Amino acid sequence: MLEECVSVVGALECVVRRCLGPDGGSVLFTRDTGETLITRHGQRLLCALQLEHPMARMVLDCMCVHAKATGDGTKSFILLLAALLRGIQNSAHMHHKGSWTGPGLQNLANRLLAVSRKELDDAIIHKITPYASLYCSRHSYKLEGCILDLLIGGYISGRVAIGQADILKRVLCEFYHKVRQDQDVVQTISFIHSHFSLLHTSVTGLPIGSSEVIEGLVVTRDWSVWTELQGPVKALILYESFGPSFVASGDNISICIQQDWLHRTESIMKQKLLSLLDLQVHVLLSSVKQPESVVQWARLNHIALLEFVDSAQLDFLSNISAAETLSHPPLQHLVTLKYCRSVQLGGHRYACLGTFSHTHTLVLCAPAPGLLDQTVCVSQGVFAMLQHLSRTHDSFNKQFQSSILAADQSQSPSLDQSHSTLSTQDLWGAIMRAGGVLPVGGMFEFLLHYFLLNERNCGDPEGCRLLAEALLCVPRTLYSHNQRCFLNIQTSFLSDLKQLHRAKLQGSELPDLKFGFGFRESSELPPCLESVSGKQQLVVSVLQCLHRLLCVGAILHTRSPLRTGPQTHSEEDEEEEEAMQENPELSNSTQRTVA
Repeated sequence: MLEECVSVVGALECVVRRCLGPDGGSVLFTRDTGETLITRHGQRLLCALQLEHPMARMVLDCMCVHAKATGDGTKSFILLLAALLRGIQNSAHMHHKGSWTGPGLQNLANRLLAVSRKELDDAIIHKITPYASLYCSRHSYKLEGCILDLLIGGYISGRVAIGQADILKRVLCEFYHKVRQDQDVVQTISFIHSHFSLLHTSVTGLPIGSSEVIEGLVVTRDWSVWTELQGPVKALILYESFGPSFVASGDNISICIQQDWLHRTESIMKQKLLSLLDLQVHVLLSSVKQPESVVQWARLNHIALLEFVDSAQLDFLSNISAAETLSHPPLQHLVTLKYCRSVQLGGHRYACLGTFSHTHTLVLCAPAPGLLDQTVCVSQGVFAMLQHLSRTHDSFNKQFQSSILAADQSQSPSLDQSHSTLSTQDLWGAIMRAGGVLPVGGMFEFLLHYFLLNERNCGDPEGCRLLAEALLCVPRTLYSHNQRCFLNIQTSFLSDLKQLHRAKLQGSELPDLKFGFGFRESSELPPCLESVSGKQQLVVSVLQCLHRLLCVGAILHTRSPLRTGPQTHSEEDEEEEEAMQENPELSNSTQRTVA
């Protein structure tokens, strides 16, 4: 089973390793229909493979769960998992075991999972976080005030081309700041991440440099009836048509002939339309097609009409605009808009609705559908990463405040108030000073590698050694274009760590900490940053996935449907069992493979 895991994960590694880092390339997918997809986004790459092997699908599921939580580390996930599996395989030959047995693999999987709960936490809290805090404090003059820009730059640098990274970083930072205004940072990040699909619009056929931030909510529909409107206007949100089906249930209608019925229906519709004028409604937003008579009425009365609007977008508009709910259908929600206008994006003309909640829309452009999909995935992943980082820091602050409250009840109110004010006004600076970020390029992996190998109170030296050696696969792949560069960086960095350790033991002045990897010392530009908590979660997720893989003892192929919920005995199952008893050949056709 171990050999099969190494083979399957190794095949996935070959796909993603060429796309890692700023110097990585893209993968071109082709289909028999002539359709092509160009991307370097890790999750998009693996999902496009349409994997059939059950172990590969299990790895993909674990990776997607991790990506959903942190928005980061999909390619590093595969690289680290493959390196761990190879390290386990090689360790059997080093100890002359020949091969691992099933119980031995499960025992090793349990031990590695225990490492993620103890040794990993100890290394992060007591070693890496203090080092990151010391590093950031030494270079605060270059990092202060631009932590968010550096975090976004570090995230997208390995996911889009170098020329596109600066443009996308600028647009995403602008979008964040315009949405935030003076609101709480954590709430703003959560708002953008939760409603990203409604707050962005994709445009194909334009260069990525055409991406911009537009004030208002862009609806990817053109106005069915358009009229120029000045100042705040009232808009009615409709989810149903003004058609005959909306006759009130209390109305008694005698349908004698078709002409009488049509006359009655038109009379009711006119009454409802006249009620719109009484409400001073100037805009109709409908999720469905309205009758032609309604379109003509809107045109004659200078009412702007927008049809086929996504229901989710209408619900979102109602929530952010404090909509007034009306009692009589189909007049359901009444909102006040700041303005209404048309916008031209590429070859399409869309509606733009201004709200008093300062809503903005992120317009993402790309010349081809595959590149546009990659840009959207990267942009959404940025806010998933920021949400994980901000929530982790916020959770740490709450634990810190609880410990202070338990230690000293008298000082807790002032400390709690000052700390919450800090987290709201200067969250990114607080994260930097707390050691929550590190330069990209392998610094986290080198630090964790060094501290795991030199841990004196390690409960499982073999498990720590396996994890420490596997961690170097990430920086080794980043510098695969120049292995001498990797060795020089590793040697120099480990030498600096030893000098720092000796200086701490001797109580002397700490040496100056150099910048990260791939940046010249004389450069005035600070290095891009990445989240320490995101990296820690990556290691934990990989060890959990490894545990699942190594605990698999057999792979069974069956033609019967697989049920993961409570088992119920249905009539179809009884008929199938009777058919199997009558025809034994059907039973023998079920494949059973034990690895």
